[in-house]
Amino acid sequence: MATPNSTMLKFSILLIILLAFQTSVGEVVVTIFNTLVVPPHPSNMTVHCKSQDDDLGFHTLQYTDYYEFSFKPNFIRTTLFFCSFTWPGNPHRHYLDIYDAQHDTCEKCTWNINLNGGCLNDHKCGPWKSIDLMDADPPTI
Repeated sequence: MATPNSTMLKFSILLIILLAFQTSVGEVVVTIFNTLVVPPHPSNMTVHCKSQDDDLGFHTLQYTDYYEFSFKPNFIRTTLFFCSFTWPGNPHRHYLDIYDAQHDTCEKCTWNINLNGGCLNDHKCGPWKSIDLMDADPPTI
């Protein structure tokens, strides 16, 4: 049977390990650049980013403008931020996982968004994760 002192020692060691993991996770800065060109012209876009816990709201970006946010991923590596992208003349909402702690290791994650999807730090490019048709008529209240 464990004595109260040995139980307290084990608890203290566990707490120190958990705090070490928490402090070892650095801040992540995500920057999203609008590089969207809808032929033949550059286009504005609206970005809406969320995580399970945070809704960062809607942000309209002119061509070459950027939106930036930062956060500390949780130590169990389940942090996920995803964003939707819309632009004039297109009835669809386009989605990307902008940061997934299971796969992303960047602390400065810079995205260039284009017509086909996005490029992370200019080398990891991919298509839209999903595309949904937006409601033509907003609900009436």
